[in-house]
Amino acid sequence: MIALVIAIFAAAWLLPEINAAEDNSQIQVHGSVIFARTGERTPVLESNTPRILTSLGANQMYELGSNFRGRYINSFDGHIGLGQQPISGLSSNVVNNDEIYILTTDSSYTIASAQAFMQGLYPPFTLNETTAQMLDATNILANGSYIDYPLSGYQYPSIYTASDLEPMSVWIEGSANCPANDVAIEEYYDTKEFWETRNSSMPLYWATGFNTMLSDVLVESQWDYSHAYLIYDYLNYQYSHDQDTYELFSENDTFAGAYDELRFLADQQEWGLYGNISADSDSQIRAIAGKTLAAKVLGQFQQLVSASGETPKLTLFVGEHEPFVSFFSLAELQFLNSNFFGMPEYASAMVFELFSVGNNDSGFPTDETDLWIRFHFHNGTDIAANGTLQSFPMFNRGPSQTDMPWLDFEDMIPKSAAPSLIPLQTSSVLDWCNACSSQAFFCLAFDDTIVINSTSHSSDMTPQVAGVIGAAVTLGVLLIAFILALLVGGIRFQKVTRGKKSELGGFKGSDKLHSDADLNLPKNGAVAGIVSMGNGDKKEPKERVGSWELRAKEGGKDMGDSISRRESLDEEAGVSPYAKPVAPNETV
Repeated sequence: MIALVIAIFAAAWLLPEINAAEDNSQIQVHGSVIFARTGERTPVLESNTPRILTSLGANQMYELGSNFRGRYINSFDGHIGLGQQPISGLSSNVVNNDEIYILTTDSSYTIASAQAFMQGLYPPFTLNETTAQMLDATNILANGSYIDYPLSGYQYPSIYTASDLEPMSVWIEGSANCPANDVAIEEYYDTKEFWETRNSSMPLYWATGFNTMLSDVLVESQWDYSHAYLIYDYLNYQYSHDQDTYELFSENDTFAGAYDELRFLADQQEWGLYGNISADSDSQIRAIAGKTLAAKVLGQFQQLVSASGETPKLTLFVGEHEPFVSFFSLAELQFLNSNFFGMPEYASAMVFELFSVGNNDSGFPTDETDLWIRFHFHNGTDIAANGTLQSFPMFNRGPSQTDMPWLDFEDMIPKSAAPSLIPLQTSSVLDWCNACSSQAFFCLAFDDTIVINSTSHSSDMTPQVAGVIGAAVTLGVLLIAFILALLVGGIRFQKVTRGKKSELGGFKGSDKLHSDADLNLPKNGAVAGIVSMGNGDKKEPKERVGSWELRAKEGGKDMGDSISRRESLDEEAGVSPYAKPVAPNETV
C-alpha cells in the first residue's frame, strides 16, 4: 500500500504545473515577501555539535539568491531561471538596507543561509571613480581616491535575528515554545493513523537501522515511525555525504525504493503534526506556524502600502520547514498539487508579490483596488522547465485565479490565521501567547490586563489586581513624602536598642564579650556605640571599637574631660557613670 502511494506521489512531480504565470511587462511589482527554507545543514540527531550550514547548503542559498536577482533586478551572470519581473525602484547594484528587511532565527545555520542568499542577490560590487561618487561618498578618501570594501566589494546586508526569548521569533517559528501545539502533537501519537503506519513500517526501519549508521544516534527501540522525520533528516544528510549510505539506497536491490519511502513517511508525519488542521478544527493550533507567518506577510505589505511602495520593497524570512507545511494547509494548496502534503526541499521558497497592472512609469497606485497579490512556490534550487516562477491560487480559489485582489488578501489572512493575528500591533503577539498558553517572558509584557487605564481597562481589572495596585501607589506616595522630610525638613533618626539582656548581662547586652563582665548598668543606662563583627566560624563577636563616652557625644551630650576614664565601674559601689566626679582641692 505504501509503495502504491509513493508511486502516486512520484507521478505527481511529473504532472504539468498549474497555471505557470507568464511574466508580463505590463505588471509592475511593488514588493515581495520571501520565506525560504535554509540550505542543507547538519542533521538534528548529531546533538554533540550545533547544526551548521554545509558548503552544499551555502551554494544552494547562493544559487537561490542569484535566481531572485535575475527575476527582481536583472539577469546578472545569466540567472534568469525564475523569469524576469523587476521590483519597481529596487536598488540594482548596491544593497540598500532601507529597502530590504531580513529576519531569521538566531541559529547559526539560518543566519548563514540568509547571508549566502544575499551574496547571490547582491554580489560583490567593484567601484570605479564614477560609481564611487554617485553611489556612496563614504568610499572616497580625503585625497580624492576611493576604496572598495574587502573581497572585491563584498556587501553587508543588515540581518535581524530573533531568539526564542524575543517576540519577533513567533513570526518565523510560531510552533516553537508553544505548549498548546505540543499537546496537539502528542494527540497525533494516539491516533489510529499513527499506530497503523507505525506497525506497517516497522520492518523498513529495522532493516534500515541495522544497515546504516542509525545506531550511532538512536537506540534500537527508537527505530520506528514515531521518529520518522529525525531518521529521514539524518539519513538524507548521510545520503549526500557518506558513500556507504549512498550505495545502500542507490545500488542495493534489497533497498530499492526504501529511501523514497522513508521520505514519504517523514512527510506524512510532519503533515500530521503541523498541517492536519482537520484534527483540531476549532483552534487549528497545529498550524500556528503558518498563521503567524501569514500575519507577518500581511503586515509587511500593509507597511509597504502605507509607505506608498517605498519600503520594505523586499522582505526575506529564513527558517525551517514547519511554517511551509502549516501555510500549505491553511491556504488549502494540497488540493491543487499533492506535493504540498510534504516538506519542501532545502533552499525552497514561498513568494508573495504585491503588484499592479501598468508600466513602470505609472507609479504606486493611489487606489488600493488596483493592487493585487500573487503566490509562488519554488521547490528547491531546481529550475522549472518553463523557466519561470510557479504561481498557485490560494484559499481554494479556482486554478485561473492565481491573481488575488489585495483587499481580498487583506481580508482572508486574518480569517485563515484565526485566532486573528493582526500584524503590526502588540495584540498579535498576545494572541499567540493566549493561543499557545505560553508562559514566555515576553508574553507578560504584552498582557494589557495589568495596565492602569480608567477608560479602556478599568472594567476588566479584578478587585485583587486593583488592591495590589492601590497599595503599591500608597506606599510610593508615603516613601516620597518620607524622603522629602529627610532632605528638606532635616529630620534625623537615632537608633535605640531595647531588648532582653543577654545571659552574660552587663551594659553591652547581647553584644557583651566574656572579657566585659565587670560592668553592669542600671535601668536606662547608656549603651556603648560598638559594632560586633563575625569571627570566622566562631559565634563570638570580635574585639570592640569605640566607647560609651563617644556615644554620649553622638547623642548630643558632650561630656568632655569631666568624666573619668575608669577602666571599670562597680554597680554595687553605687557609682553611676553619669555622676559628677569629686572635685579635688587645688592649692598653690
